[in-house]
Amino acid sequence: MLIGIDEHENTARLFGVNLRGAHRKIAQSPGVPSAVVVPHAYELDDLTYGIIWALVNLDDALLADDHTLDQRHTEFRGYEQLTHSAVGRQAAADLTSAARMWLGSSFCARHILHNLANPAGLPVFWTREQSGEEACTWLLFRHKYGYLKRISGHFACGTDPLVRGFCIPEAAVTASARWERILLFLSVALMESLGIHVEICVEPDYADVDGFVLLPEMRAIIATWVRADDIWHVDSVTRSSALRRFGDVTGHVTAHSVTEAATPAHRLMALADYLRLDWPWLWRRCADLGERSCGGLIPAPQPAAVDRGSG
Repeated sequence: MLIGIDEHENTARLFGVNLRGAHRKIAQSPGVPSAVVVPHAYELDDLTYGIIWALVNLDDALLADDHTLDQRHTEFRGYEQLTHSAVGRQAAADLTSAARMWLGSSFCARHILHNLANPAGLPVFWTREQSGEEACTWLLFRHKYGYLKRISGHFACGTDPLVRGFCIPEAAVTASARWERILLFLSVALMESLGIHVEICVEPDYADVDGFVLLPEMRAIIATWVRADDIWHVDSVTRSSALRRFGDVTGHVTAHSVTEAATPAHRLMALADYLRLDWPWLWRRCADLGERSCGGLIPAPQPAAVDRGSG
């Protein structure tokens, strides 16, 4: 990355640009003095730092494990035929934690989509992410974006909202750096942009509830990989006691959401407030970066054998 420093203000501001792109521009005009313009949108602050941190940590780890990850991905496909399965971490002990995250997340997404074929009612979703490190996978794993698009396209166009619940206790907010809280915010903003109504409760008692999809009075699809003992744990249950328990969770988050509002914009404003983020600054910086995209700031990820994607 090529770094530029603006010293016109009392505090120096840093700006960055993809060095590969800068070299390309200079090479296009050999022998001619060339200035590299660094857009103001590429200021190195908590927003851009969070994005760069997430991409580098996930992409580098997955590329390092690329061949082995592809092997494990193929080996584990047989579990997709089972209604219930759990694979321990020792089955992929030779992979990085990021690669195991990818395996668990990918398997859980396929499990949910398979079990949601032709549902009779509107499902309610519950997810376990509480921090930016956990939530940034929504932004960077290609299968998660595809999963959200399919869910949204199928359910988010009706009269009733498609709801996804989170539990983010205040202790988790306090323990997270500002850039990490921004990653969490961006993940929720992505869901809201696809027509998914995000509700967030804060009571710690709900922090360790399994990830699930509830088809009320019919079935609960369990899919857990975040902070789980195994790479994944999936199931599909119809016991009335389990359905009541999951119904209590979704009922609570709907009734006590700290982000409850009529519009996505107001829900995101409430989320920014809860995460202790400056809404006007965050809105402006996201708009600036959205106009430029991140391509000029961060080199494009390298191809991989597994279609894992960092987008």
